[in-house]
Amino acid sequence: MDHISRFPDGVLHHILSFLPTKDVLRTSILSKRWKLVLDTYPILDFSWGDCAGQSSDAMYSENASDEYRQMLTKFMNYVDTSIFRFCKYKFSMQKFKLFLVLPDLELSSHLDKWVQKVIENGAKEVDFGIDLPGYLHFKKPYSMPDAIFAAKSVTVLKLFGCNVKLEESFCIKLHSLQKLALKEVQMDDHLLRRIVTCCPLIEDISLRFCWGLKKIQVFELLRLKKFEIYSHLSKPESVEIKSPSLESFHCSFTVRSVKPIVSVDACQGLKSLILSGSFVTELLLQDLVPKFHVLESLRVGDCPVLKKVKISSWRLKSLEIHSCENIMDIEINTPNLLSCKYCGSVVPVSLINAPSCHWQVEFSLMNTLDILWYMTLKEFLAKLNQLVYLHVYVYLTTIMYLCGFSKRALSCCNHRKVKCWRHDLKEVKLGSFVESADGMVDYNRMTSSFFWLVKGHTHCKMEWEL
Repeated sequence: MDHISRFPDGVLHHILSFLPTKDVLRTSILSKRWKLVLDTYPILDFSWGDCAGQSSDAMYSENASDEYRQMLTKFMNYVDTSIFRFCKYKFSMQKFKLFLVLPDLELSSHLDKWVQKVIENGAKEVDFGIDLPGYLHFKKPYSMPDAIFAAKSVTVLKLFGCNVKLEESFCIKLHSLQKLALKEVQMDDHLLRRIVTCCPLIEDISLRFCWGLKKIQVFELLRLKKFEIYSHLSKPESVEIKSPSLESFHCSFTVRSVKPIVSVDACQGLKSLILSGSFVTELLLQDLVPKFHVLESLRVGDCPVLKKVKISSWRLKSLEIHSCENIMDIEINTPNLLSCKYCGSVVPVSLINAPSCHWQVEFSLMNTLDILWYMTLKEFLAKLNQLVYLHVYVYLTTIMYLCGFSKRALSCCNHRKVKCWRHDLKEVKLGSFVESADGMVDYNRMTSSFFWLVKGHTHCKMEWEL
């Protein structure tokens, strides 16, 4: 007997919310009961890319075939029918998600109509994305209707691939908004400040690859907990956040010429800090980190200007440094650090005070190595009390020296409670990215002298017994 079908609609809707959209749609063929449940399901998810089954060339081409346009028209009619049925019977809409790949904006009137209906229905979450081919996506994006910013019931607003402009006289009424996520959205500084000012309940702001923003300012949001900004197109001059409740700040600029002034000094409650880009310097880190007395997690990556990392913190528990190609020196005074991950191409000179830290180390090396490099690596690893993972990508040269670190009788740390990295080394494996007969080569099967592998890019993996 089917007991699940007897559950109230609200319970079944909650169960369906954990399933992918395709699986949710399949439940309609189970029985009439499930079809009725689906008709009132408050989460409307329309993703054209998943339904179309078309190649990326067909989807992102201005010269889309007639067949593709016919399929797109049918899909949009389906969206039309679903939305208007919901509104006609006054069903409650919890979430509306739409992602469309359009060859042009000839059908934009449909989009305007959907936005209006969704807002009138009182949807709590709106996720709206429009992708256009080539230059249209950035030069002539879809213009988002003003009505979206007068949605009093919306708590989560996500927009992708659109242009946002509002008249100065327009009254923003996003009074319930808690999360704002904008990706590849065109807007200016003044509009962002207006939105922030009119939405006092915001807890999470995400700006990903937006353009038109020069001086980003977020002030006096008493509930803001998370702010992130990624950029690879625009060239902002400054990012200034003043929110005492902020706990997580992520700032990443991929263009090397972009060096904005970043100010988050007023966010004394910051617990997580992620910085990436040419604006990250030794002085910036030395100035920022000590100001955050409750900072627990710090991540620094893709910082081509950074040559030295000097960090002193009693509260820091997690640290990650990756892809900083010019870094030469690391000085860490973090007695309560629990985990640290270092990924780079240079073995840094180090001064480390982190007795309980578990280290993960990765090196990606394209140049031929010599004995000096291995000695430098040995000195660096000797300073890490608890190395739990080491991965070195190198060309097949003197890799045998690295393998020689394992399977040897060690007595250097027998009298110590905390052993050095070489103790409890379980095995070393070598593998080539070029096809070979054996694939991975187990250290146990290697001879004590030289061995043969195919020429090419080889990686070495070392595993420890915990």
